[in-house]
Amino acid sequence: MFHSISSFHRSNNQQLRMTYPTDETQSSTRANCDACSTASEVYIRQNSSKRSTADNDEKNDTCEMAHKRGRSTIDDFVTCPIEKFGCLKEIPYDDLEAHYSSKIHQECLLRAVIFCVQQLHSEPKTNTTLSNNEENYSEITDSVNLLAEGLSSLHDDNVQIHDNAIQLHNNISEQQYQIEQLKNSIEESSQFIHATQINTNVLQTEIETLKQKITDLSSQSSYDGTFIWKITNVSQKINDSISERQTSVYSPPFYSSPTGYKMCMRLYFNGDGQARRTHLSLFFVLMRGDYDAILTWPFSYKITFCLYDQTNNQRHIIDSFRPDIRSNSFQRSQSNMNIASGLPKFCPLTFIQQENTPYVRDDCMFIRCITNFETIPKKMIPYICALNMGLPKSIQQTMIQAEVERHNLVTSSALSNPEKSFMNEDSLNKSQ
Repeated sequence: MFHSISSFHRSNNQQLRMTYPTDETQSSTRANCDACSTASEVYIRQNSSKRSTADNDEKNDTCEMAHKRGRSTIDDFVTCPIEKFGCLKEIPYDDLEAHYSSKIHQECLLRAVIFCVQQLHSEPKTNTTLSNNEENYSEITDSVNLLAEGLSSLHDDNVQIHDNAIQLHNNISEQQYQIEQLKNSIEESSQFIHATQINTNVLQTEIETLKQKITDLSSQSSYDGTFIWKITNVSQKINDSISERQTSVYSPPFYSSPTGYKMCMRLYFNGDGQARRTHLSLFFVLMRGDYDAILTWPFSYKITFCLYDQTNNQRHIIDSFRPDIRSNSFQRSQSNMNIASGLPKFCPLTFIQQENTPYVRDDCMFIRCITNFETIPKKMIPYICALNMGLPKSIQQTMIQAEVERHNLVTSSALSNPEKSFMNEDSLNKSQ
């Protein structure tokens, strides 16, 4: 468009050199020149404002211009030169540069350019002299060219802004894509960590199972329904129980016979349930065995626990309980082991936590479990626990049998002759 305007004015100048305008034409031309000069003045002011912005002496030039125009301050309001084409009447002088770049000013400026071009195109050809009009047409052409250059500059700025916007949009799209990729990577990593944690837990369980099997194989299992459990590192286990790192420990398994029930003990060093922090809790656990299918269920045999006094005083702590055959704890095990059942308040914690306690020596303690498959009198339990465990089991059984017979004899005598039976029992006790 700007190229065609310049070409149009060059052709007009050539034609006007061959014709001479009349007085009426000259007056019309002067009026048009005034409009174009006004538009030219607008663009000159725009360029002057842009150049003064880049110049380091902007303030001095602005003040000087204000002085020449009769203003005492640069904060005065001015009228836009193309106000008659619809632009603003009052504009703060400091806002002129922003106003020249505004949409309303650009639209009015475009109307002014179109008006000038239409006036030039509609002027009739004359045969009057060209000498007085050449200068006016030259000024008009220069003004139009200046306006065309201004519009071209604005167009270039708009193109640059558009290109920057497209580049910014592309950058945002690329960043969004990278964010989505990062989210997917984080989600995959989270799933991998979760799966790894599950595998770790499975492996840890298998390791614990293998440790238990190794312990079972290395320990000397009992096959007569009784077992003496040696517990080492008692102080460490007590601390672990108090800090809840490991609240309970299991004994190695033992059996009622080579083809009998499989059992173990479970001990809470800091108590369990309502006995927590007050008592030592000791429980009996039925485990799944290889011969459960041919055994009698539910398990109904009396269980006795004994915490050994490791001094010559032999003040053992002994307590018993009889299974509740309605409880699942004494039914045939459907898992590796049943729920533990027994004595939550086996003995106060002070018995084992006090200094120089007879129940803990060299950081070790001994607990015995006795399964009463026969009708052993309750008074026989202390005698059985007091037997020298270093003797062969056959001798122990003989001694236990002799004591049972003696006890039965004393009992039967007591029923027939209470006074004589009391004297016999007293004499027997003294002989022992």
